[in-house]
Amino acid sequence: MKVIVFGATGGIGRLLVAGALELGHAVTAFVRNGQSLEPRDGLGIVQGDIFDPQSVADAIDGHRAVFSALGARTLKAEPVLGRAMPLIINGMHFHMVDRIITVGAAGALYPAGKYQPPIVTVLFAIIRATVLRHPMADQRAQERLLAATDLDYTIVRPPRLTDDPATGTYRVLPDALPSSSRRISRADVADFMLQQLVDPRFHRRGVYLAE
Repeated sequence: MKVIVFGATGGIGRLLVAGALELGHAVTAFVRNGQSLEPRDGLGIVQGDIFDPQSVADAIDGHRAVFSALGARTLKAEPVLGRAMPLIINGMHFHMVDRIITVGAAGALYPAGKYQPPIVTVLFAIIRATVLRHPMADQRAQERLLAATDLDYTIVRPPRLTDDPATGTYRVLPDALPSSSRRISRADVADFMLQQLVDPRFHRRGVYLAE
């Protein structure tokens, strides 16, 4: 399958590129800097601006599925998803690409913590409303934008991300973050996202992961 990865130079994005290539997919990495990824067999590198409608739409042409590992890189009010996702959606519609699998955030929506102890739920809500208020607002914008489309989307909502190796034994729930764990490795998130190319269970919905 020919897939494109937006956010291909981030922690999850690089793992998506590598994992998709290992699975035999043809991969296009959309990057700001053309030298940020090393060329590999099966990998096409497109340099462009994620906020440029023409660059985004042109890059999507000819692909069967879109991965997005985009997200805030600071705690400031920088609506990366709120600005970029409409362009990706428009590009997908224009080129008749239906499938998108994107990284969300476990804390963006209520009641993500309903399986957590009450004190954790309260702390989660405080952090979401203070320190993480801008990134979480951007994540909620992404959720609204995708839900308003007719695209076949899956939003993968992890908690705190780590750089630990993949385990393949993470827990998956459709309605809230699994109990007793509030972290997951980027490698496991990428693994789950790649599985969604052939797994029909989470079409047009969000899903939560944790160790």
